[in-house]
Amino acid sequence: MLRTDYNSGSKSTANNDMQDSHPVIKNELLAYLLRPRRIVFIVNPKAGTNLQKHIRNSIDNHLNHKKFEYGIWLTKKAGHASKLASKAVKEGYEYVVAVGGDGSINEVASALIGTNAILGVIPAGSGNGLAMHLGYGRDIDEAIKKLNTAEEKSIDCGTLNGRHFVNIAGVGFDGLVSNMMKGSHWRGFLPYFLKSVEAGLSYTSKPCSIQLDGEILERNCFAISIANGPMYGYNFQIAPDALLDDGFFEVVIMKDAPRWQYFAAIPSMLTNKIYQADFVEHYRAKKVVIRAEGEQYIHLDGEGMVISEELHFEITPSALRILVPKVKSVES
Repeated sequence: MLRTDYNSGSKSTANNDMQDSHPVIKNELLAYLLRPRRIVFIVNPKAGTNLQKHIRNSIDNHLNHKKFEYGIWLTKKAGHASKLASKAVKEGYEYVVAVGGDGSINEVASALIGTNAILGVIPAGSGNGLAMHLGYGRDIDEAIKKLNTAEEKSIDCGTLNGRHFVNIAGVGFDGLVSNMMKGSHWRGFLPYFLKSVEAGLSYTSKPCSIQLDGEILERNCFAISIANGPMYGYNFQIAPDALLDDGFFEVVIMKDAPRWQYFAAIPSMLTNKIYQADFVEHYRAKKVVIRAEGEQYIHLDGEGMVISEELHFEITPSALRILVPKVKSVES
């Protein structure tokens, strides 16, 4: 078909016009795809000046600067990481990286759920349960390198009475441990272990009504874990069958038992055999309701709190986009 250009008096074909425009479109698309991606690292300065310096040096030395255009933001107080993550979304950052432990990841992730921004993780906490499971390890330099080639995945997230969690929520004994650790400046495996022993000797099991997608269980519970991911920090597997992307919680119930049995079962959590303990039951559910009298010690991704109301847990499938190292699958 011919088209007359009345301004010039010349004639050209529509096909030629399209062919002339294609290189421009292709070049613009290619430039867009090859542009440096905007990434921001949200760092808790309470982790120490040495960590801050380490993070900056590691980013300078190991981040792919052709692929990423980066910023580093420091938090000022509890809850600030979530506000900074929301700011990053509004400013168009494509990747928002939580530098810290599971608690820091929780704050950042809570602001990214339901957005197009993608979460990254750098292990700089004590236990680093989620980072370990995803395959980032415990070494900051190696984790930065893994960001360069990491793949995007979608994972589920949980809520407790409207509060988000990514990895594991706990009720009872482990909730007490998290509350005992809250505000402590002494971090690491040893203080966590000592507080666990103290809590294990003092905590008393509670009668609980546990509703799992309609089925109701009555149990005298020492601890209940509502697990999206399988492990706490230090490779302790509380829910070996949990998957981050299957649309279900793994609900692990530790029933009342002699104290020595709890301590004797600790090695089984390092060998994925906790389900073999006589006092352990485990189930799959999308919605969980827990009813018990009085105040309940709770943790969400390791952050302790005390709640007196009925506990409603619900999973949201594919709620969060996250970077996962190529060598690791969220299903493994």
